[in-house]
Amino acid sequence: MKKLSLNITSLLAGLSCISSLSVQAIDLRIDNVRLYQAEQSAFSQPSTLYIEDGKIIEIITGIAKNQAAFKTADKIVDAKNSFALPGLIDLHVHLGASGSNYGKEFQYLPVDAHFNSNLYLGVTSIVDLFSFDITLNAAKNLTSYKTSPNLFYAGVLFTNPGGHGTQFGGSALEVTSDAAIEGLWQQHMARKPHLTKAVIETFGGHGDSLTDKQLTEVGRRSKAAGLPYFVHVSTLADGKRAIKAGATALAHGINTEAIDDEFIALMVKHNVAYIPTLAVYQNHSAEHELQQISSNTSLLATVPDKLQHCLFDKVPEPSKWKDIAWQKRQLAYKNLNLLAQAGITIGTGSDAGNPYTLHGSGLHNELQALSQSGLTNAQVINAATIDAAKIINAPELGQLKVGFQASFILLKQNPLNDISQISHIQSVYKSGIKVDRKDLIAQNKKITMLGEKCNAAAVIASSAKKTIDNFADEIKWQAISDTMMGGQSTAKLAQKEKVLSIDTQLGKPGGFGAWAGMQVMFETPVDASKFKGVKITYQGSTVPFSISVYHGEVQDWDHFSATLQPSETWTTVEVPFTQLQQFGFGSQKDWSAKSLAGLSLVWRTMPGQQLASNKNTLQISNISYF
Repeated sequence: MKKLSLNITSLLAGLSCISSLSVQAIDLRIDNVRLYQAEQSAFSQPSTLYIEDGKIIEIITGIAKNQAAFKTADKIVDAKNSFALPGLIDLHVHLGASGSNYGKEFQYLPVDAHFNSNLYLGVTSIVDLFSFDITLNAAKNLTSYKTSPNLFYAGVLFTNPGGHGTQFGGSALEVTSDAAIEGLWQQHMARKPHLTKAVIETFGGHGDSLTDKQLTEVGRRSKAAGLPYFVHVSTLADGKRAIKAGATALAHGINTEAIDDEFIALMVKHNVAYIPTLAVYQNHSAEHELQQISSNTSLLATVPDKLQHCLFDKVPEPSKWKDIAWQKRQLAYKNLNLLAQAGITIGTGSDAGNPYTLHGSGLHNELQALSQSGLTNAQVINAATIDAAKIINAPELGQLKVGFQASFILLKQNPLNDISQISHIQSVYKSGIKVDRKDLIAQNKKITMLGEKCNAAAVIASSAKKTIDNFADEIKWQAISDTMMGGQSTAKLAQKEKVLSIDTQLGKPGGFGAWAGMQVMFETPVDASKFKGVKITYQGSTVPFSISVYHGEVQDWDHFSATLQPSETWTTVEVPFTQLQQFGFGSQKDWSAKSLAGLSLVWRTMPGQQLASNKNTLQISNISYF
């Protein structure tokens, strides 16, 4: 009897447990929602979606829905026949930059602001393709305690010494030799990356890019580690090199020259994805010419007022390469269509963080550009969802199916009929949690941006006096060097008996080279148009150095400059304004001496360049106009 009583007790306890489980509510039920189905390029009939622990656990569609008993849930939402798309994926962002202009008007925003902007616009997954550890650590910390986009990252990138990526300071993985890759790879893996990024591009045309052997070795290691291998390219020749080296995706497209049959065949053979980043190529010019970015106000709700003021109140001329890309955008569209027709996987990446390519809205700019190129609306949607997920080996993302992450956006209108409807979002869900979009706006509006005041009212230039400095009074100049960008160069100033001495020592060249010197900034702009040029009396230096005159409209460091030669004895050199030229990497300006802001003397070495001496001393007794 005792044994029977024990068995009955156990049975009752088990039934009680089962009963408890059967009435336990599911986290979220969404009724009357039309789910995007990538395979059919269509939306389902109104369905019911069940979500538990951030994942989709059941979907009941159409007739089956009407026959099924609704399960209880902690929260029930009537989507009212809204159209649901998987959360959007941006395959190319830089969390360390805000989308502001570079130069003296650069504005800094914390990672939190970029996360908010992405979530607000339904970008629930982002891939950071180059940020420094301090930025990525901040991003990873945020994901540990607040609703955030899924974060994938490459860490820092592989590049040639002084190559693209080093111009931002910090520490890129600079491949100095084949043997160096082993140590660099260990540094890469220590960051626990989700993918690898390498660059085939020298910065400013200086130095040699990574060799085919080096690119292939990085690709081999990535494949062995199960990591997608993104390679930054911009030319057709470099695209072919990347494919042959094992790239799984091209970060940036071939946007200024026509692709050929060989390129298409290589892409198909090696199953390489294509991420054209049209937004970063076109946005600055699109704003300058058409106000295309600022006019789409629905995408700018989370962008702080100061950043909008800095970007849109006075749009500077786009750089030369951006202007070329804008003029040749139809060629970029044609290349994209040829690849799509060949069955190449297309992915969406904005390169957000660059000027006029803002976090969150940059991806929507990319979607519109893909549509303008001629891709169908279904192809555009797939590029930002299912195909983007495949490119980064994220099998739980990009689709609305059982077992997938419950990250999606709800739209009132069907984006298959009008792709612009993707930007008219009703609701965003991240891992089953509804995002409070109004709160995201409020959070970003409270953030104080770090950066100088932009678009300051023009100051009327005063008439320049003939003497700029005769060094009779206290030092007006300041030492400058690449230390502001992570470099190691130094400059020291000393003034005695009406002579200013400067000692410079150049360190390891970064992307802008190694540089050090001195500058003087005028208290107010001066009009020197009545003079012919600048005259300087000096002795010293063992290598040539540059003199730059600061044109008031130059905001990106591409100053008007000329070269001065070393002299063992005191010499006076006249530099006519007509001999001054910009380097050419920034916005081109017409010379005028009517509003000058200052001038500088700088010693510089470019990547791969060897100088007779990295240490130089110069003495100056007078600088004036003539």
